[in-house]
Amino acid sequence: MSFADPTSDIAFKKIFGSQQRSHILISFLNAALGFTGKAAIAELEIVAPNQVPHLKNFYDSTLDVRAKDKAGREFIVEMQVEDNKDFAKRACYYTAKAYSQQLKKSQKYSSLRPVFFLGILNFNCFEGDDCISRHLILNEKTKKQELEPFEFAFIELKKFTKKEAELSNIVDKWIYFLKHAGSLKKAPKTLTKVPEIGEAFEVANQHLWTPEELHVYEYWEDKERTRISALESAQEATREAENAARQAKEATREAEKAAREALKEAQREKAARKQIEASARRDKFVTAESMRDDGLAESVIKRYTGVSLAQLQAWISSGRA
Repeated sequence: MSFADPTSDIAFKKIFGSQQRSHILISFLNAALGFTGKAAIAELEIVAPNQVPHLKNFYDSTLDVRAKDKAGREFIVEMQVEDNKDFAKRACYYTAKAYSQQLKKSQKYSSLRPVFFLGILNFNCFEGDDCISRHLILNEKTKKQELEPFEFAFIELKKFTKKEAELSNIVDKWIYFLKHAGSLKKAPKTLTKVPEIGEAFEVANQHLWTPEELHVYEYWEDKERTRISALESAQEATREAENAARQAKEATREAEKAAREALKEAQREKAARKQIEASARRDKFVTAESMRDDGLAESVIKRYTGVSLAQLQAWISSGRA
């Protein structure tokens, strides 16, 4: 037995987007959104129920299911498989748009009902280690939820690390199903004790799919493999480019260091030459002074030292510097 990956478009919509099996979506939403008691969803109307997409139109990687309960609350459920830096903003846009579209001409604002957005992400989007996060509009001081038009919940699958034996509640089981069903050969009894999850496994059983559904699903898998391969190639190219940049930077640092050392050496050599030249010049004047004191003629002094008596006198006057 093999199960389709619930994060794929066709499997996700087949499992959660069917009006005939709306109880599966109800169970999932109640668990993920923490709805209990009077707040729990009892009935749902699936907006635009699932239909198998034609292959030629099957390009979108944004997967969503929309539903409305008896109280008029709307629910947007979206599976996002690709890391999208603007996903949180898009979630706000979709939710605000759904909220504003509720109000028809001549209707009062009091007819508006809350919209809940549930995003299931195959990448990390928020800080922290919790795989589920809820985002509400709260009063900054009192922390009360006095504005209730929107609520957001996100499930980050990569942060969910529990093993089957560690599943402690229904939301754990639903997340485990979403993350692992595609790699399982048998539905775990731990999960199928929840009737809706057991039925979700039945829906995901590829042996019960039509040839057209299998064809589209295989197309999605191939597309996903191609995307991942391209992403890995791009990441490898990026790593190689970063490594080359690091090596170039290191080479630049080494060249700059060598240049600094060469400059210092040149400066040392220049200082040494000046010192030698100054010492030789002083020696000439000292010799000239000794020759003068010995009574030698200026012509003789200048011939052997190159110093005239006038130059000698100037050197003596300067302090023999």
